[in-house]
Amino acid sequence: MLAQRFVASLAGLTLLATAAACSDAGAENQPQPPRTGGTLRVVVSAKPAHLDPQRIATATEANVSRLTTRTLTTFRSEPGAAASEIVGDLATDAGRPSEGNRVWDFQLKDDIRWEDGSPITCADVKYGVERSFSSLFSVAQPYAKTYLAGTDNYAGPFVGGNNNGKGLQSVQCVDNRNIKFTLSQPVGDFGYTAAMSVFAPVLAKQDTKGEYDKKPFSNGPYKLQENTDQQLVYVRNQYWDRKTDSVRKAYPDKIVIEANGDLPTVTSNLLQSEGDWADAIDLDKNVAPNFVQQVVNDPALSSRAVQGSYGGIRYLSLNTKRIPELDCRRALVFAFNKRKFRAAAGGSVFGDYANTMIAPQLKAHKDFDLYDSTANVEGKPDVAMKLMDDQRTKGKPCATTLTLAIPEQKDIRRLATTMVETYQQIGIQIKVNGIDPETYFDVIGNPANTNDLLWAGWIPDWANGSAVIPPLFDGRLIPTKANATNNQNYALLNDPEINNDITAALEESVPERQYLLWGELDEKIASKAVAIPIIYMKALRMSGTKVRGGFIHPQFGQPDLCALGLA
Repeated sequence: MLAQRFVASLAGLTLLATAAACSDAGAENQPQPPRTGGTLRVVVSAKPAHLDPQRIATATEANVSRLTTRTLTTFRSEPGAAASEIVGDLATDAGRPSEGNRVWDFQLKDDIRWEDGSPITCADVKYGVERSFSSLFSVAQPYAKTYLAGTDNYAGPFVGGNNNGKGLQSVQCVDNRNIKFTLSQPVGDFGYTAAMSVFAPVLAKQDTKGEYDKKPFSNGPYKLQENTDQQLVYVRNQYWDRKTDSVRKAYPDKIVIEANGDLPTVTSNLLQSEGDWADAIDLDKNVAPNFVQQVVNDPALSSRAVQGSYGGIRYLSLNTKRIPELDCRRALVFAFNKRKFRAAAGGSVFGDYANTMIAPQLKAHKDFDLYDSTANVEGKPDVAMKLMDDQRTKGKPCATTLTLAIPEQKDIRRLATTMVETYQQIGIQIKVNGIDPETYFDVIGNPANTNDLLWAGWIPDWANGSAVIPPLFDGRLIPTKANATNNQNYALLNDPEINNDITAALEESVPERQYLLWGELDEKIASKAVAIPIIYMKALRMSGTKVRGGFIHPQFGQPDLCALGLA
């Protein structure tokens, strides 16, 4: 998912990281189910930077992408635990493994079509995967490179005659409807991986390469009609057939996605719900802190709030290249004031204090607290100062001025202020580097960026440690080409022991043993002080009086966009 996916997204930011299904499930707390028709208005804090399925990096991008992009498998669109289950999307089922989970076969459904009416074939899926290896653009989701066999010297379809006409040989078209993936190692949850947009099909004759990011060719229920600086307008795709798509309901006739980073104003307008705001919802930002108590204490308003917890983590990444001394990083972890941060965010309704990178909702979660932060949510500045003093006596003093990268938005700037105040207590000056939210993750995704601390979030692309630890901490995935923008290992951790442990965990075929390995890895990485887990995120998103069908989908930490409709 997404930086938060899928997040890494601002909420995950990351992608994050990721694609899921849509339905009318979750409308049970609404006075009536959605109807077909009308124009749904969706507010986002910044316009999605990427629409090209192979370039999706954040939770918001992944959520929006599902309007136009279907994948081999997809996540159920139901509240609760069922949302973590996958079903066939373009494929007839969730995949058929063989040879000890090293080979996976998928069969495409009948009568699935592109927006021009042409059929979707195996060649389109193969081409979509192949183009993700091109150097023409950066690809955030690492799974094709990580899992497919024979990719070391493959450079994509645009050079060398696409491997002299052979293409990527680990993706084979048995015929037009049958696809075979050969993996470099056993992957028991590859069916979940196939739900990621990096595995989405692309019709070669419609591929405009770098420009495809502005207008991808649709195989979903909507097609992109308009793409301007401030908004995206989606209208129905006449060749999408709901008989082939049992999960997407596609209620509205039109969906308008508009960027507006003024959170207090957006929240106020949604609360008043006048005019077009009655048909609107805030997709990626929680209720502004100054309105939280009003919303939670007013039954009429709280009934319109779409809320829930999910497996996302808000954290601060520590750049190990710029802060190489372990004790300097440990000092930053010990000094962090989580109470002040969460209070500025709006309180406990927005998250529980975090000690780990793998959230408690995941079976791979291990409960540990290496920095004693559970009992000291305001931090331990005395311990931090002792570590800095010890480091000074070693002749390698910790830096007293550090740069913090954030997306330049008022609410995030306010949260950054709590960090500035916190680190002043231990004699460290924080310079806040506000970056355009639309390009934030591309900027920090360049390993050559010069920020010391980086605002980040992550929502797992599926409910396992394999969707947390490798994308965020596997040093082998750090891009080496100049001007890369797809790095998600913001700490730039490249530890051979960690890398080897990641390989061992991925190769473990027994789920329960794999869960234990990911939890142990989480703790080992924490000992290296490369990230500061702050809160396990919760969502509280406001909607207008006419919006129906809202629930927080765990793959995005957002309302499931395709489940939404109007009264």
